[in-house]
Amino acid sequence: MKRAPSSAADERTGMTRLDRSPTAVLRTLFGIVWLVDAFFKWQPGFRSGFTPIIQGMVTSQPTIIRPWFQFWALLATHTGQLLPDATAITETALGIALIIGIARRPVYVVGAMYALFVWAVGEGFGGPYALGISTDVGAALIYAFVFASLFILDRRPDVRTLSLQHISVPAHSENMDVRQALAALEETAAIEALRRPVANSSTQTRR
Repeated sequence: MKRAPSSAADERTGMTRLDRSPTAVLRTLFGIVWLVDAFFKWQPGFRSGFTPIIQGMVTSQPTIIRPWFQFWALLATHTGQLLPDATAITETALGIALIIGIARRPVYVVGAMYALFVWAVGEGFGGPYALGISTDVGAALIYAFVFASLFILDRRPDVRTLSLQHISVPAHSENMDVRQALAALEETAAIEALRRPVANSSTQTRR
């Protein structure tokens, strides 16, 4: 007696198998890292020292980019706990979304943009750069590259796309509805049949 495929059995029982692909493992571990970061952001020491950290960037950065940090220092000074709270909330949301795996590709885009923002403000573009003093380009920039890598690598392996004349029919590898695919193809053929007389009439008119 043949056994039904595990994926079909899981769908009938309403169970979802745990994704153990390398990309999913990387995404989950990365989410845990973000939750650890968020934990430190919720501490009173970070919230009370956020404004002094940004103000310190003003004096330590080159003159050409100093106005950028003066703007954020002024904003942090006049908004109280808004920026540190927004930082903690954002990192918590990113960590949870990465672990659960919801809206993965939008999360990767938002996460990469946020990481670049942290790198450009909180880490001062990784600087100031000086021989014997600088040791790296900033952790947040590496975070952005991880998000970009996940965006490229995280593709659903159980979904294919059948395309014909710009009509796409999503098809699951084991549960594709043949009737829906045939209906889409028939609809495409009907549309092309309707377009031909119009094209012929327009050609004759030009002549």
